[in-house]
Amino acid sequence: MGKDRPYHSQIMIIDNDKYVRESLSTFFSKSPLRVLIFKSASEGLNALKYQDIDVVVSDYFLPDMDGLVFLNQVAIEKPGVPRVLMATLTNDEMAVGIAKAGIYKFIEKPLNIDALETIIKELEIIKLSKLFPSGESNE
Repeated sequence: MGKDRPYHSQIMIIDNDKYVRESLSTFFSKSPLRVLIFKSASEGLNALKYQDIDVVVSDYFLPDMDGLVFLNQVAIEKPGVPRVLMATLTNDEMAVGIAKAGIYKFIEKPLNIDALETIIKELEIIKLSKLFPSGESNE
């Protein structure tokens, strides 16, 4: 991130549903956010090695591991990066796992784009407040 351009978050989204990925890609194509979208946890973990990610959003049902295991791995690889879990179905065991894992938010599917966008905006504000704690800016 250069000092001459405004700060925009880089979001990683993992979802095995092709139509969800395509919809999110279309929605975020006009956004100032940089969104990286993958279909599997292994693709996401590989990208974490090479990308500065500000927020990770993952579906629970992934082809190679469940989303909670993936987000726990993200916490190990990139401590402090907020994590958001999406799922169609939840149960008490999943709710306990979400709480124990320190997941920032849970989004119930079918996905509400406005809810996801609101969460991302909340996280950007938190991130900016940490970058510029006294209200100063990079201008």
